[in-house]
Formats: sequence, structure tokens, C-alpha cells
Amino acid sequence: MIDTKMVEASPNNLVTKSNMLIEANYKLGVVEQKIILCLASNIQPTDSDFKTYTLSIKEFNKLLGLKGNPKYTELRQITKELMQKVFEVRIDKKVIQVAWLSFVAYNETEGTIDIRFDPFLRPYLLHLKKEFTSYKLENVVKLKSTYAIRLYELLKQYEKIRERTLPLLELRKMVGAVDIYPAYGNFKQRVLIPAQKELNKKTDISFEIEEIKIGRRVEKIKFVIISSKKKNNNIDKQLSLFEGNLEDTKIEESFSNQMKKLALKLGISISDDLIRNWEKYGQENVLELMQKMTARKDIDNPIGYITTVLKSTTEAFKQVSVSSDEQSILIQLISYFRKSIEPLPNWLIQEKSIEIIQNVLDINFDEASILFNALKADLFLALDINEPNQKENTLEANEEFEKKKKIFYERLKKI
Repeated sequence: MIDTKMVEASPNNLVTKSNMLIEANYKLGVVEQKIILCLASNIQPTDSDFKTYTLSIKEFNKLLGLKGNPKYTELRQITKELMQKVFEVRIDKKVIQVAWLSFVAYNETEGTIDIRFDPFLRPYLLHLKKEFTSYKLENVVKLKSTYAIRLYELLKQYEKIRERTLPLLELRKMVGAVDIYPAYGNFKQRVLIPAQKELNKKTDISFEIEEIKIGRRVEKIKFVIISSKKKNNNIDKQLSLFEGNLEDTKIEESFSNQMKKLALKLGISISDDLIRNWEKYGQENVLELMQKMTARKDIDNPIGYITTVLKSTTEAFKQVSVSSDEQSILIQLISYFRKSIEPLPNWLIQEKSIEIIQNVLDINFDEASILFNALKADLFLALDINEPNQKENTLEANEEFEKKKKIFYERLKKI
């Protein structure tokens, strides 16, 4: 016999999700998100498995904000599209794509809809003992923006820490806005500001934005999270079932746990001793390097790569005092050129470095050239190559250089 449950879209219901599911990359419309969250809010801590959840059509319309009499055609289109949506999660060295729902059935004579979660979601919604986030359904059902819902979950997860910093690209992936509003100014005005207004007006948290820049380009967003002053004196009975695990959520965002979470995304396991060894290079530096590596697929030995980059950049910085912008650029250049299988000619390193500096800092060629000359000695030191000897600027030397350059590019074309 199939275990079924009549869904209640009560605003006091708790939505409880694993942090890994909250941080997974996916893109759902606002209506689709509300369906998932409404179903999740009906899961009880004592449930041993997913049930088949039954919604009345009227309740469904109310939840989705649809007016007038129920329209099966419209509802069927909504759930049909949701059945085709997937999210991605990394487990060990696999990236797995999973559908949210396993089936949807319309009971036209009864005026109800049966919906069931895909079984793969069990560890992310059932028997959660640690590394989870809980909030009341009322905080999201009134939100009109899909970005506001995603930002609410991502910030609610860090509410006790009161701040969260995310690289801009990672933030775009998490909220489902990778390919839209490519200019940061548009992204801020169309995604961040409207979500900020909605959360402040309709939920139990709000946030302020601090932009972290490299040169003139916004590289990261720091969210300062503010809890609402409104307190509910009546302790929710459902929430009390999770209180025994609240200490786990406080511990979860320690440096060690953040590292292990990022390592999981990379498909590797790291020991506490290794984490302590890396920590001496600076927590922010290590976390930033790990976060950048989650988007890369070309590194076969992540642990060796991280250790090498941390050591090489530290040795380079011992030789010279540079600004934070220059330091960040130097790290990127070292990381980029270390991927090369064969040694590159010095002139090519110079050309590519200037190009990278222009793109990252959004500056012109002359400014980038000046910065490269300031970093050149440290870059060559970290890459363990010798700086070219200064030659007289004769016509013969220039002609020889151009010949070598032409031969090198011809070889590249053949490769």
C-alpha cells in the first residue's frame, strides 16, 4: 500500500534541507520552487521515507497565486516542466544530475494532485542530524522572485555567523543567473537589490551588500546578514525536534568544515593534519584557492596542486611587499602558467600576463604593462625561470625575436 499524506501549506510548517542541497546548482522558477518547498515542509523528522503527497487543486492554486477556477491544463504544464528540471550535486569524483520529482498524478474526479520526490533526495531531506538549515515556510511563500528565494536560503544558512562572502561567479551559479545580466551593474540592479528589498519586507532576515573588488572589477560579494527583531514567543513544537542538532549547525561553518565541504566538491578527502598545515598560509587564501578549483576539471592531483601553489606564492611574497590587488593578480598568474606542460618563452609569458591583467582589472594595455613589470621578478621567481638578459635594442635583435615568435606560433597552430 502506498503511504500518502494530504499536504498542508501552513505558513508555520518548517522547511528543513541539507546544506549541500541548498548550495547545489539549479535553476527553478518561483512557482516551481514553491512547490518543492511546500512538499518539503510536510516532511516530519520521524518520517522513514518519502510519502506520496496529495494537494487539493484549490490549495495548489492558492499556493501558486493562481486566480479563478482551477485550470488543469495550466497546472499540468507547470508540473510537466518541473519534472524535466534537474539539479547537480558532486559526490566523490562524480557530478550527478537528479530530477526533483519521480511522478505527478492528477486525480480529476477528486480535485487533487499526487506528487512524490525522487528517491535520490532522501539523504538531503530525511533523517538530517547535522549540516542542515531550517526555516518557516511563511518566509518564502510570499516572495515573488526566484532569486529572492535562493538568496534567502543561502543567507539563512549563515544567519548565526552573520555574514557570508561568495565569489561573484559562484553566486551566479547558485541563484541560477549564470547566463543573464552579464554586466555586474545589471546583475546588482535586477537580482541583488530586488531580493534585498523583498527579504527585508517579507522574511525574518535582511542583508547589506559589500562589494570586494580587484582593481575596478567586483570579484566577490560579502553579505552582512541581519536577523529580524521580531521574536515568536511560542516555541514551534516541530522546531524543538531539531534542537538537539543545533550545535552541529554552529560548528559546521568552522574553517575545517568549510574545507572538508569544498574538498567533497572536488572529489577528495583531506585530513585534519593537512588542513592545519594549509591554514598557516592564511584561511582566506586557502578557501579562495579551493573555491576557484571547484570550477576546474583539468587538475588530476588537487592536493599536490594546492600545496605547490600555496608554497610557491608564499616564497614569492617573501621577496617583495605588494598590494592586495597585486598579490591576487600574482597568484592568478602563477596558477595559470603552472598548468603549462612545457616551458614557455619569456615573451609569451609577458604577452599573456598583460592580457590577463587587462581582463581581470579592466585596465588598458599601458597600465597592465606597468603592473606586469612590477610583478615580473616575483612571477619568474615563483615559476623557477630566469629573467631574460637585457639586450641592446638593435634592429638585428628585433628581427631575430620576430622570427622566433613566428616559428612558435606556427607550432601552436599545428598542435
